[in-house]
Amino acid sequence: MMSAAHILAWSIYVGGAITMELVLRHAQQFMRPSQVAIVCQAAGRSYRWWSLVALSVLMATGIPMALRQPHAFDASSTFGLLLWVLCGVWLLQVTILALLAVRVHPDMHARMAAGLTEEEIGRERQRVAVAIRRMDRLLRLELAGCIVAVLLGAALHQLAYG
Repeated sequence: MMSAAHILAWSIYVGGAITMELVLRHAQQFMRPSQVAIVCQAAGRSYRWWSLVALSVLMATGIPMALRQPHAFDASSTFGLLLWVLCGVWLLQVTILALLAVRVHPDMHARMAAGLTEEEIGRERQRVAVAIRRMDRLLRLELAGCIVAVLLGAALHQLAYG
């Protein structure tokens, strides 16, 4: 049961990252800018919560599963070393999710009040453009982390079960 929940959490998390990067990014090319903003905001908010749940389940199921293995967190063994690297990747994913939620997504929403000067509007648009570039880099890093995590998980499974 625990391994099924673990696999489901990885499937949701990695599937979401792939969908966000490959499907949604491609679809944005055919949308008007106003549509892109709305779709990204809604998809990002939904994905953030699913990611948080999936990463929480991964921790809650992964630690007990790892502890069943001899030398689980012993960095001098291959299994232990790979497990520590996987823990680092998990921490990276959580950090990326936090950055997206707390810093990047709020920065992406333009706050253009009536009466702004052209210079202020330009600065606001520039701030949003920087946030979008930051989000793109973080999402690509997140997808790379997902790929590494899946490969590490496969290697750990092979070492544990043969």
